[in-house]
Amino acid sequence: EPLELDSFVGSILNGRNGSVFCYGATGAGKTHTMLGTVQNPGVMVLALKDLFTKLRQRSREGDFMVRLSYREVYNESVRDRISPGRPLVLREDSKQVVPPTFQT
Repeated sequence: EPLELDSFVGSILNGRNGSVFCYGATGAGKTHTMLGTVQNPGVMVLALKDLFTKLRQRSREGDFMVRLSYREVYNESVRDRISPGRPLVLREDSKQVVPPTFQT
């Protein structure tokens, strides 16, 4: 829904972290939902387009930093889809699972 996506991007611009999680069986359409097509863009494409449009509109307010990760969980392994390579390692301690951090 456009209103929900607009609210999601607005929250990110107000300093909140945001995540989009797509879950389902193989062949259920997760990739299509996230990426879509050139004619019918998916959630991820629409959110990024909206985010950068709004950042341009706020450019007089100062500089902005955008950090983005694109992860895939498949067959019990986590992969970075921006910088493909070995599966990412998740660590778990007595309180929580500690996700991989952003690498610069």
